[in-house]
Amino acid sequence: MRWLVAGLVFSLTTSSLNAMPWIAPDWQSREPNFEPCSLFWRAREFSASPVLYRTVVNLPAKSLRFAAVRIQTRRYAYLFITRFDRFSDLDPFGKLIARAEAPKEKPDAGVELLVDLTPHLLDKKSVVLALSAPSSGFRMEGVLVFGDGSTQILGSEPNLWRVQKFPPLTVLEFEPCMRPDFDDRNWFPVKVVNGATTMPKSQLTAELKAFVESSQKERLKCQTDEARWRLNLLRSKGIVIVDNEAFGWGGAGRVPEWIHQIADKLLESLAKGESAENALLATEVISLFVWANDEITNLANHIKLWRALRQPERAQSCEGQVKNLQPMLQKAEVLLKRLPLLKTGELTEALAILQMLRRRLLALRHPDMEKALVINDLNWGLENKFGWFDTMALLDNEISRWGLRITTPANVFASPLSPAAFLTVKGTEFTLAGWETLKPLRVYRKPADPTPVCVWVVLNGKVQSLRPQPDGTVYDRTQHGRMSENWMLLVCDLSRGGDLPVQLVFLQMPTKVVFQRSEKGTTAVTVTFDKPGARLFVLKPLKEWRGLLRMAQVMTRTPLNEPEVAQYIQQCRLWSRALLCYPVTFSEAFVRDPENPHALIVANAYNYWEFQDEWGTEPLKLALLPPLASYGLLKGYPGLSILSEAKVLGSWGVWGDHIAVVGNDVIVYRVPIHPFKRFGGFTAFCFGPTDIGVPGNLTELDLIKRTGANSFRPQHNRTDDAAMQLVRWCVERGLQHVFNVDEKWIEDVVEHYRKLAQLCKDLPPDAVAYDLLNEPETREPRAYNALLRRITKAIREFDKTHLIYAEVIAPWGPGAQPYPEAAFANLEPTGDPLTVYSFHDYEYRLMPRYPNERVDIRTLLERWLPAFKFSIDHRAPIHLGEFGGFEQTEEDIYGNRCAITMLLDHFRIFDRFGWHFHYYSNRGIIRIRRDGSIEESLIQEAYRRYFGRQRLNAIREQSSTH
Repeated sequence: MRWLVAGLVFSLTTSSLNAMPWIAPDWQSREPNFEPCSLFWRAREFSASPVLYRTVVNLPAKSLRFAAVRIQTRRYAYLFITRFDRFSDLDPFGKLIARAEAPKEKPDAGVELLVDLTPHLLDKKSVVLALSAPSSGFRMEGVLVFGDGSTQILGSEPNLWRVQKFPPLTVLEFEPCMRPDFDDRNWFPVKVVNGATTMPKSQLTAELKAFVESSQKERLKCQTDEARWRLNLLRSKGIVIVDNEAFGWGGAGRVPEWIHQIADKLLESLAKGESAENALLATEVISLFVWANDEITNLANHIKLWRALRQPERAQSCEGQVKNLQPMLQKAEVLLKRLPLLKTGELTEALAILQMLRRRLLALRHPDMEKALVINDLNWGLENKFGWFDTMALLDNEISRWGLRITTPANVFASPLSPAAFLTVKGTEFTLAGWETLKPLRVYRKPADPTPVCVWVVLNGKVQSLRPQPDGTVYDRTQHGRMSENWMLLVCDLSRGGDLPVQLVFLQMPTKVVFQRSEKGTTAVTVTFDKPGARLFVLKPLKEWRGLLRMAQVMTRTPLNEPEVAQYIQQCRLWSRALLCYPVTFSEAFVRDPENPHALIVANAYNYWEFQDEWGTEPLKLALLPPLASYGLLKGYPGLSILSEAKVLGSWGVWGDHIAVVGNDVIVYRVPIHPFKRFGGFTAFCFGPTDIGVPGNLTELDLIKRTGANSFRPQHNRTDDAAMQLVRWCVERGLQHVFNVDEKWIEDVVEHYRKLAQLCKDLPPDAVAYDLLNEPETREPRAYNALLRRITKAIREFDKTHLIYAEVIAPWGPGAQPYPEAAFANLEPTGDPLTVYSFHDYEYRLMPRYPNERVDIRTLLERWLPAFKFSIDHRAPIHLGEFGGFEQTEEDIYGNRCAITMLLDHFRIFDRFGWHFHYYSNRGIIRIRRDGSIEESLIQEAYRRYFGRQRLNAIREQSSTH
């Protein structure tokens, strides 16, 4: 290694002149030569070999003010630097930070590359600079300026550089030479090929300083735009972005109000252009704090989880970790709450605390699930398709989905863990409007009226049904007296097309309830309170009707006959207590079932907002069974069972019984898992005659393998030697090969798969899979389902080992809309136990910012609810066979880091529900640089981030097989 040693640095920095020569490789008659390489269908077309120049910058222990270099060369220049933010061993050692290329019309022209090194050298000790430039050489002039005013010249000093040539199509970022400790003594020296040009050091410093200031100004503008996006996400959706990954749950209402206030002040500061650097730093600090606060909660929950799962040592370890780490979070919180007054140094201190806390919290994870103290993020799980996920669709607590709207100012939070929305009224009135716009349901008595006709209120200990007076007043405390209990029920007439009733559970006593009436019935319901800031819950306590006309009769009777409506009163009183322990977040952990290798013992621990109302109502804590688990029990899913002492407390309607452990915050249940491995990788369009079984596939497969993926889905219609050669190459690299055909060009697709099955039947279990028909569109559902069964039967005549993927009809095919709901509804399982059911979805591709106001992980989850349901209905796993296609958008997959964020959200869903997946890359997620090296996109970056966590098959024993 050549270091910028003190003596040399001193001699350079004391000179008033800067003289840097043009240097080039000294091959010493031993210049490496390589055979042309192949990629995809292009055989031996790539002959350019990257030439890489390398030096190591050793930085003194003092603050860096700025650093920059000017590079002059011909044709192209690519500057790499050591990468220090590696998330796993899958990540590369270096990263590209700057590039310059001659115009295409003048490919041999000279190029100049100015690079601001400041953000890449800050707080570093030793850093590699690696320059890919032509063998004709380059000149570099640079300077490092430190806080004490001293300078260090950095340039093309020949004795500081070594050079090496690499084979065509090398991914330079992965070369070990990007590490400062790499021994490059076997590399070639460089020589001076052109005399040094002399420039006064002061002039060089001034020119580079001006460039750095311009560069920093542009960078600050981009960072400010990103900070606004992040802060608005936090304010509007409760989502924070940390290391390009989105974390959120339930919406903005879950985030403490003081966090919102800080975000508002930061947005205001950015809008005014005040202290932009501090605002950017504070944005990162507040994001890290929200993440760390959740994960400390998660860690504390694991104490209860491990005890419930009979893992006392792990529980004790978590307890110790909470005691050690909680003070760090508390210290950061104290600093943050002083944020408007914080100086840069204090912000930096808070950031350092939270970064250390993040590292320590992440260290509690482990690829071996039996060694991990923490398995999942807060509010997430692994391969429990019956578990909770971030949606209000299951428990139906989003008021706008009822067709109603809140027309008075209020803060609303609807936890995905509760059937109720929680509201804080800003004024003294709460109005629920839009009743007259509701579409009547089944009308038995005319005229239709879907609006409320009466209110149930408990007065003097008795449930009474009150109807509106001529002025619309339904309840007036001065007239009726104080409510005896904390709830009331807005009742519609089911026989006239009304929906199920709406319950209001109050923390403060209302003074008045008024129905605003018109010829269309009740248009709005207004509740008045003594003071602003009243809080209440809004829910539909009954999720289904049984005996609709009987319900309509007894629920609208005045006066009420309590015995007739006792079951409905019971539900109202249940929620009047249970909502005082309002579940907001949860943690999930599991152990393997000792009696069944294909099952997990899962525990959920809940966190609650706990309230006291003005009536002194006794709170009731419930540990709910997730609705999809209730649905699984309703469907008789084999192996699914509740292990805690739980009770049936009511109904979730289509999702089965409302089941919970009463008086506890943990529930334990048994979850079956699918017995075979999950596979994830890439799809490529390979229908060309030279697309498969060619040398270019070897490079392609190595690129896939490097991401950590374990599967390749090449689309082609072949059964010849080339097809089997590609299979063999996949097997050699530990990649599953997935056959996938376009049936429209095959004479007999049944015979096609029969032949493939004969060829592949003796291959290892993970070697191949059959994805039967790509995006079927030519048959109506009954004919298509019959064809799937015939193909499956033909395969199983010979091959009883390998997986089959059976796709739903494509979105543009018959019976597939609305997609994917109708497509899954029209797909019939084949009965084959090794079949995974598949669909494609390109509805959401890469966008300028993700998440955003329109799309986030909730959007994907709710869109895919039919797939979750199908998986439970038919006891089968799901495969998202094609998605992404980010490279087919106008967005830059090499620069827009939201590609990482969006894919990590996809992977989070795949892990939760145990899905298989193949990103549709169509061989478009790499590009060849002019030096002959391969540049990978952020798609691969996201894959490496995911696969580096080793979660794809973490729940399965290493030795497990089909």
